[in-house]
Amino acid sequence: MKILFTVFFLVTPLFICAQITRQDSISISKKKHSVNYLGFRFGGLASSFSHKNDLLIPAPGKKSLPAWHAGVAMDLFTKTHYNARVELSYLNKGAKETFTNDQISIQSTNRLQYLQLTALPLIIKPGYRKINPYIAFGGYYARRIGIKSKSKTGQGSWENDPVTAENLNVKNDFGYSVSAGVYFWKRPVFELRYEAGLSSVSSSSGIKNRSVILSFSI
Repeated sequence: MKILFTVFFLVTPLFICAQITRQDSISISKKKHSVNYLGFRFGGLASSFSHKNDLLIPAPGKKSLPAWHAGVAMDLFTKTHYNARVELSYLNKGAKETFTNDQISIQSTNRLQYLQLTALPLIIKPGYRKINPYIAFGGYYARRIGIKSKSKTGQGSWENDPVTAENLNVKNDFGYSVSAGVYFWKRPVFELRYEAGLSSVSSSSGIKNRSVILSFSI
């Protein structure tokens, strides 16, 4: 019920804004204007944990966790050189890490599942008619709805890791994002985004999410 309530609470404002935008568009249909985009977003991401409060940028490979995301997005206040956007997404974040010393090596994988609301109040573009590159700045709030933690020691097999899962006990995450992408005929086609969490996902350790997200829109 908590998950359903959270989804309802986050989705309802999107549909209300969509109806308001539609009514406004109809009322000024005789004037020249830009139509707000409303559609679906999906793609992949590379995620990791920052333990030192640094700018760590994950890259696909052994030291980051590959994952996927999907959701809906809607542009607001569309102008020639500017617009804003809100997004509601389901996505996985987390990390794939190895801890070693002289005697032992432990591998740990943590996959955190989030329902995330993203706001991009500033999307800047040159205003070309067909292909319109843009940069965007904004932030996000995410509510964790699930977690899967596993670990293995040496050459052993992977096992569930309830101790680590209990340590990653903070369900709310928020942070900032920087994006670059391309509009094609006033519709976003693809985008590359960097997200950095400002809050720790653990109440006992300074562990923050870092993600690089590749998105496609339809």
